[in-house]
Amino acid sequence: MNHVPHRSRAASWRHGMARLVAALALASAGAALAASTILPSEFTTTSGTMWQYIVDHSARTLNPTCYRSSAQPAESYNCLKVALLATGIDKSLRAGGPVTLFAPTDAGFAELAKVMGSTPFRVLMTQPAKLTEVLHNLMVEGRYTSADLQARSIPATGRLSLPTLAGTALELTFGHFTTGPGRVTVRVGPTTMQPAWEPYLVGQSVALDNGVIIPVDMVYLPSNLR
Repeated sequence: MNHVPHRSRAASWRHGMARLVAALALASAGAALAASTILPSEFTTTSGTMWQYIVDHSARTLNPTCYRSSAQPAESYNCLKVALLATGIDKSLRAGGPVTLFAPTDAGFAELAKVMGSTPFRVLMTQPAKLTEVLHNLMVEGRYTSADLQARSIPATGRLSLPTLAGTALELTFGHFTTGPGRVTVRVGPTTMQPAWEPYLVGQSVALDNGVIIPVDMVYLPSNLR
C-alpha cells in the first residue's frame, strides 16, 4: 500500500480548501450579479401620473443638490424633476401621453456631472432649450415596459431601435437572460459619449396612467452638446 507523506496530505488539504474558497467567492460574485440584474419581465403597474411618480421619488426640498446622489435612494429623481420643471416637459407628464421615458436616476446625472465637470453641468441645468433636447432623446411615444421592448427586439441579436421625440434613434440591446444574468444596454444614436461607459436599465419599469418610466443609469448628451 502506498502512503502519502504527512506534509503532502497537508499540502493537498490546503490546496483543496483554497479551491473551495475560490469557488465560493465566484459563486457569491455570480449571485450578487444576478441580484443586481434587471430582468426585462420585471415591471409594476400603479395608479397616478408619470409626474406624480417622479415627485414621489424626489427630495421634498425646494432646491435639492441634485447631482450629489450618494445619500439618495437608488432610484431617486431629483435632477430629473429639476430638468423637467426647467423645460416645461413636466406639464406633458402631468396629464398628456402616453409616452415612455427612459428616466435617468440621480446616479446617472452624477455621472454626467463628473464627465462634464461641475461648472459646465450647472450651466447645462439652467439652459431649457438644451435640456429639452437631452430629455427628448430619452422619450419614446407610446407605452412600453422593458418586457414589451424585449418582445419587439430582433431574436438573433437582442437589438431594438426606437424613434425618440427628438428624432434620434434610441438603441437597446438585450442580454442573454435565458442562459444567465443579462443586462439591457441603452444607447442614443450610433455612438456613445466619451469617455465610454455602459448605460443600463437599473430598475423595474413602472406603468402609470399616462405612460411608463424605465430607470436608467445614464444621461446622454446630443452630439452638438458633447
